[in-house]
Amino acid sequence: MATQLGGEDEFKTTIAEYLESLPPQFCKRVFSSPAACLAIFRLLSTIGKQLIMSMLYLDSPLKLQDVLQWARPEHQRLVRSKIHQLRKLQLLTEEKGSVLLNTIFQEQLRNALTGGGDFSSFGVPDSGARDAHITAARLSRYAGERWEAMLRFMVGRSANEAALPALSDTVQRILQSSGLMDRGPDGLRITNSGFQFLLQDSAAQVWTVLLQYLRLAEEKNMDVVEVLNLLFQLVSLQLGRAYTTAQLTANQQRMLSELREFGLVYQDDPSGQRFYPTHLVTTLASSGHARSSDNGGTGPGQSELTKSSEHGYIILETNCRIYAYTSSPLQIAILGLFVRLVSRFSNLVTGAITRDSVRQALTHGITADQIIIFLTVNAHPQMQNRTPVLPVTVTDQIRLWEQERNRLHPTGAYFYKDFEQRQGFERVFRYAQDIGVILWANTEKRQMVVTRQGHAKIAELVKGQRASSAQTPSAS
Repeated sequence: MATQLGGEDEFKTTIAEYLESLPPQFCKRVFSSPAACLAIFRLLSTIGKQLIMSMLYLDSPLKLQDVLQWARPEHQRLVRSKIHQLRKLQLLTEEKGSVLLNTIFQEQLRNALTGGGDFSSFGVPDSGARDAHITAARLSRYAGERWEAMLRFMVGRSANEAALPALSDTVQRILQSSGLMDRGPDGLRITNSGFQFLLQDSAAQVWTVLLQYLRLAEEKNMDVVEVLNLLFQLVSLQLGRAYTTAQLTANQQRMLSELREFGLVYQDDPSGQRFYPTHLVTTLASSGHARSSDNGGTGPGQSELTKSSEHGYIILETNCRIYAYTSSPLQIAILGLFVRLVSRFSNLVTGAITRDSVRQALTHGITADQIIIFLTVNAHPQMQNRTPVLPVTVTDQIRLWEQERNRLHPTGAYFYKDFEQRQGFERVFRYAQDIGVILWANTEKRQMVVTRQGHAKIAELVKGQRASSAQTPSAS
């Protein structure tokens, strides 16, 4: 799945909104970097790129109507919407019916494409002796292990599973502040958003983490422009090549050490002055980010989750029995969120979807639709050929278990009782009926329950009655 600004994907829109929210003075500093301009350009949609390239070497404004004529009449509305998105990103200005590229962005994008300007923004290669042991395949394995450790931490582990590597405070803070995990009685646990996060491909997951890191950087009073420039620099680097940290600011070196915890960069010596970008970050702006790297390595999303859609491993029977042909601890842990696991072999796990296992998942915020989507995406190829893919009896049962749990909804309310006279109760009761705030009432016992919003109005009426009568109903 390509991560592009202005697309329909939820994560893309969120990242675009962050860039759009930057003040103009911040954008000027970001656009002063050729690497940042090129990275932003690569993240644009196809139409956005075409609009930018068409105006890149024009120094005079273009009439908006002339730009719209580049498209067929039925597509002009789409072009207009893309122009609006470019304006929100401050890449384009529109005045008096004419459009013109942001002059700073225009100049630095030209430099990025022609090799001019400050080319150190694309990273400074390390001039020291190259370590032959650090290959692209090794970097890919390292990134996969670090990223998978985070995903496995999110889903938890079973009692017989080997201990997972401890995550740094920064990683745990990002997982919690982003809403992917919340703190329960037994520590951090996955949330509804966290399970949805697991269903995304690796690039969308990385963008989500980076967006949250930007918000965390603001809380730490770090220079957001420096953070963005390093991020766009990492996107432009070459996999397998060493780069020096000598040109980085103190904030950027701090960011580099924290991104290392996610597997986005590798440092053979944490206190050294060189680092290696991994495929998790170098492929973020590439349309082929979900593919395996040329050396045969795979990203965490590719090896554990995304690959499942191409090579499904789950067989689901009409009696809710599950057979999962996998040896991946991560995939097994995810199944354990909503499946009662029964037995485990070298390449096979069996279990059953039960009422208790589904209710346990629901308590963590996982919805029935998310469970069904996960099972559908990871269904075995033999099941993929069926319509529908999953047995209807099972999907209906999962939704029924969810409805069973959601029958009761707690609502704040006030309980009125102990009316001394029926006349006073009926006056209050009719008024509550007129304004539509009654949740429950028993006229024989002179009792009623009103909404929290309606209590203030009822209390005013009761105060008025106190002045003319001695009857004083109590509210609890």
